[in-house]
Amino acid sequence: MTEPFVDLYTRNGFAGPVGTILRSHYAPPYARVKGTYAPRRMDVHAVAEELFRSAGELPVAVLEADDVSIELAYRTEGSSTAVRNVLADEIHYILEGAGRLETDFGVLDVTAGDFVLLPRAVTYRFSSISTPIREIIVVTGSEMVLDPQPPVALDVARHVDVPAPNPVAREDGPFEVIIRHGSDTTTYTFDADPMPCIGTGEGPVVRRFSFENVPHLTFEQTGPFPPKLFDDATSRVLMFNLSDRESPRPPIHHNADFDELIFYVAGPGRYGEVDVPGTIMWTPKGIVHHGPAEDVPHGYRAFLVETRSPLRLTPAGETISTLMETGMFGLFDNN
Repeated sequence: MTEPFVDLYTRNGFAGPVGTILRSHYAPPYARVKGTYAPRRMDVHAVAEELFRSAGELPVAVLEADDVSIELAYRTEGSSTAVRNVLADEIHYILEGAGRLETDFGVLDVTAGDFVLLPRAVTYRFSSISTPIREIIVVTGSEMVLDPQPPVALDVARHVDVPAPNPVAREDGPFEVIIRHGSDTTTYTFDADPMPCIGTGEGPVVRRFSFENVPHLTFEQTGPFPPKLFDDATSRVLMFNLSDRESPRPPIHHNADFDELIFYVAGPGRYGEVDVPGTIMWTPKGIVHHGPAEDVPHGYRAFLVETRSPLRLTPAGETISTLMETGMFGLFDNN
């Protein structure tokens, strides 16, 4: 007799009640879908460069909700114009390239593989670009906290750093700061550069770490769930390391409360049907899915964002998204 397939129905991720469904068939495959509430896959390289040029210093959103958005940026040259998001925290992931990031709290020389936490109301600009920078940015109204769980998920003392003060002489302007307040912006002009920082005190605000320093863990080290990197007090947005892990394949899953976003950012190993760094896989809440095994030869790097906010495609997101099946996250032909 064939073993039954087990589906898990969960509330609050896996932190709430869990229901088990036994089936004689494999639930994830669907024949076709009509409507907009469907799993999607995106290649961040497919965004037209004209969209980035017309956005200026601001990123281009591809998924959005009332208090969360997933945004992309492509920067080929430095700028004297800065940005300050006064309503949301931003987590920047540098997918490609290198350059200098200036903030209210000093400067960071960033490179591919870096995560940078920029809390709300922190001013920043990419003042110089060594090689073109492509970013994935998680923007959230929640206060994001770097809180590795279990602690072995990231050695904060060794591998997390902060900007260095940059006590250079102020240059004459004009200099602009774009204030992001929700979907609107207001631009302030200064007669001299408002950014130089001669020193800081108290605790860290802006924080940076490299994915290279996030260890590959085993099922025994983490338990059944992927290791967490970022948290928030409201649990509206969570971020996990979903890189290769010695573990069983995840269960077939009905996630009742969280949209799931997986960002495959580096190989060489394949994650199911995905092998292009910069691929985003989005499964809306309540859609049954399985997902590939994480224990793959040669390894890969990916991170997972879960959000309670119901995401929707933006016009830019619609131009780069295609339907996705939820067994191995391959492309789906809806014909």
